[in-house]
Amino acid sequence: MTSSTGTRRALMMAVPGLCLAGRAHAQQAEIAAQVEPPAEPPLITYELDAWVDEWGRPTAKVMLNGQGPFNFMVDTGSTTTVMASRLLERVGAQPIGATVVYGTTGVAEMPIASVRLLETGAVKKSDVTVAVLPDRGLGKEDGILGADVFAGKRLTFDIAGKSVKVETPARSMIGMRRSNLRLRNGSLAEISGRIGSVKAKLMLDTGGQKCIVNPKLEAMLKRAYPKMKRYDRARVIGVTGHVLTGSYLALPTVEMEMIQVHDAVVVAADAPIFKVWELEDEPAMIVGVEVLSRLAAFSIDYGAKYFDGVIAALMARNQMMVG
Repeated sequence: MTSSTGTRRALMMAVPGLCLAGRAHAQQAEIAAQVEPPAEPPLITYELDAWVDEWGRPTAKVMLNGQGPFNFMVDTGSTTTVMASRLLERVGAQPIGATVVYGTTGVAEMPIASVRLLETGAVKKSDVTVAVLPDRGLGKEDGILGADVFAGKRLTFDIAGKSVKVETPARSMIGMRRSNLRLRNGSLAEISGRIGSVKAKLMLDTGGQKCIVNPKLEAMLKRAYPKMKRYDRARVIGVTGHVLTGSYLALPTVEMEMIQVHDAVVVAADAPIFKVWELEDEPAMIVGVEVLSRLAAFSIDYGAKYFDGVIAALMARNQMMVG
């Protein structure tokens, strides 16, 4: 039996980070020195779809068929939950066929299995269909929680603690405050923001290290900031084997719901996933953990459709004032 699904991620590879040059409190001179490309830069290849410990990847404790707990990465950019192949026999998951998975750079086919019961935080879900990855694709982690599991819930991320809570939504706040979160394709978290003076759709992707802008946003940024630093020899290899070429851009300030992030560097590329998400004709950016890790904590409430975040520098300053 073969089925098809629109998840954004086919496999996970651990690779070095590239997106940010310095922290939010770094001096401007230091930032400029870090993002300035060399006179004759070599061709650099980066694997896409990565979780890298140094950026504080979010995880949750998960029980499968009463076994565990297992460490699952929480991926707000994926519509499908993934399990390491080593757990199949241990938890008694039943193989049921294969699925076509849409990754950032292309398409791959993966086996799927049925889990009788998945539990994490406030979530207790029966008869969950999961994609199965080879162990090497997940490293030390046991799996990936996709939006099919936490739809309708509230995710609260603790960057310093490298963890995430899956909770019931803040029902008491529904209708009492302006919703600032949309669910594209029913499950992908999207907020409105600005890159400098340019308005853009921001896709919150805790499963991706890299930050990626689509060609529409790249073109608008070029017009608005003709002197924006760029490095035109970027090549990105996706886990499906497809290769994207593009540019590194040193962005102006990224604004996301009253939060400002400075000195971010992104990859500008015509990634197929933008077409899957129907975002090829409007300015859009995938916001990976290299920007999200600037926040000390943040929550994505799928029930109340609300995003809330606290910038790390602000929290540190408040703690100093209290102390």
